[in-house]
Amino acid sequence: MGSMGGIRGAAGMNPGGSLGGGKPVVPRWRQLGLSESKPMRFSPKMRAVSLATGAGVVASGVWHNLAAKPCLALETSTREERLSRWMEGWSIGRTAFHRAEVNATIIQNEKVWLATDSKLRVLVPLCGKTVDMPYLAGLEQVHSVVGVEGVPLAIEEFIKENPELKMKRVSNTEQFQVFKGKNVFLHLGDFFEFGQDQNFDRVWDRGSLVAIQPALRERYVALLDDVLAPGGKILLEGLHRKKGPEAACKKGPPFSLQESDIKNLFSSKKYTVKKMSSKNILEGKGGEEYARFKSEGLTVMNQEAW
Repeated sequence: MGSMGGIRGAAGMNPGGSLGGGKPVVPRWRQLGLSESKPMRFSPKMRAVSLATGAGVVASGVWHNLAAKPCLALETSTREERLSRWMEGWSIGRTAFHRAEVNATIIQNEKVWLATDSKLRVLVPLCGKTVDMPYLAGLEQVHSVVGVEGVPLAIEEFIKENPELKMKRVSNTEQFQVFKGKNVFLHLGDFFEFGQDQNFDRVWDRGSLVAIQPALRERYVALLDDVLAPGGKILLEGLHRKKGPEAACKKGPPFSLQESDIKNLFSSKKYTVKKMSSKNILEGKGGEEYARFKSEGLTVMNQEAW
């Protein structure tokens, strides 16, 4: 996708365009029980800091209209309710979505997606502890990679599993704790509060759009659009629950993402949308992460890249 206002978007998509008073604000990271000087310590009871299953968004043309309105996510549930599944999952090791190898969609599309004459800043929303970040950060055409994550344990494990990056906490704000390493930055906090002063050339969305509640997708896409520079590109991987019982097709997360959904979300913002690949991951022998989808009665669930 390409992007707006010239051409801003993804390998599959390109777009066109581009509290004061009252009680003191308690930084979100302090609500998690973290301090400025002590290392992170994870507890399943830590408060969640990301919205929905972790994400949020606002586009340049929409931000001013949304700024005066309460956040949709905040109106519908608490942070604990929105993130309880993910906090619990990380605490008990229920992270089948995490891959030990670099995502094949990146490998297959990086020549097109990362084609450039200048160094790129890459955003990875709801990054977890993905190995895609150090891989991207090590590429010649990439200047830096910024991951945003709401689960403290995911950040802690990433830092422990990538000692060569030498990640250090460099700042604490009301919204985020920021960690910096070799060409990698991690922001621990609520993605809905990210990005007003950020600018990226590329976005890698591996399963983020299908992780959040569908009602939040427009806001998520709007935020990506807001932080994506003119000429930027988004590479997105999602899942389409295509065939099976109606209840299974509507179930989530991951929530089904159809071609019509992609076009409605991005084409309206003048992105050029292109499907890069599609594969039924339930064919043949599926791994642990696929068994539950088969047990729901699904026979076709396409993994699709845009």
